[in-house]
Amino acid sequence: MKKSLLNHVRPLVVCIAGLCIMVFFAACSGVATTTNSNGTTTSTITGKLVSVNPAGQSATFLVNNQSVTVNQLPSDLITQLQSHQGQDVTLQVTQTGQNTYNFNVNTSVTVNGTPVTTTSTTTTTTSGQPTTTAAVQPGKLDFYGKVQSINATSIVVAMPNGDAITMAINAQTDRDNDFANGQPTVGQEIELKGITNQDGSFTATKLGFLKQDDLNDTVKLNTVDFQGVTSSAVGSDNVLHFTVGNKPYSFTLNTATTENKDFPNFQAIQNNQPIKVTVQFNGSNGTVTKVENAVD
Repeated sequence: MKKSLLNHVRPLVVCIAGLCIMVFFAACSGVATTTNSNGTTTSTITGKLVSVNPAGQSATFLVNNQSVTVNQLPSDLITQLQSHQGQDVTLQVTQTGQNTYNFNVNTSVTVNGTPVTTTSTTTTTTSGQPTTTAAVQPGKLDFYGKVQSINATSIVVAMPNGDAITMAINAQTDRDNDFANGQPTVGQEIELKGITNQDGSFTATKLGFLKQDDLNDTVKLNTVDFQGVTSSAVGSDNVLHFTVGNKPYSFTLNTATTENKDFPNFQAIQNNQPIKVTVQFNGSNGTVTKVENAVD
């Protein structure tokens, strides 16, 4: 009796084990991993492009019926992917979470087997981790924000969208005389003006003291004036892609609410066009209120 039962159970166990192996290989078929000589594990993923998030520099893919997000995509790749939604994309990444990855710069990307090119550059943060940035472009920033930290040579200020930006400060930085000790303090709201350096970083040209009227003006408190260079022409989607220093930005232009100062229409804004852009933020969401030519 026991032998007969065992003979019935054994095939069932084998079937279950075989099914598990099939599921395992099916789950991994869209992700191939390799380990470099330095011990870093990278992956090559292939999946159907579901959506692209220009502001977040990310895209979502369907890999083996699972939603996967790839972050730190360079702006020129973002532009190219927007016209390939629903198609199969293969790219090299490093895993950062269960279903999240960072794009590996200077690696190949294919859409339906056809290679696409990117012009991203690699910089290294203070933690030693590489990050994807756009090609360096000259520009300026002007906004009101709260000081996060400050010392003799640099200042970190939170932009209206919550991003913290670091700028060098030096003897040429204009500092308002109304500051109590000659410079702002942590937690203080200030006006920060900065200009880009050749390496894409920023140097503050002005640290401005805010009076009470400024602090009560919610429009000013949530507005950023950008000056940069477009990284692609504006297409039928009216999305404006531009870079300030090594920071890429993307915003949608609105024919009803965006003031167009100098162009016949938004599609007349071409690649490598110096522009000035005024953006009003509501949290992390930005609305372009004005766009104009930055060429004097």
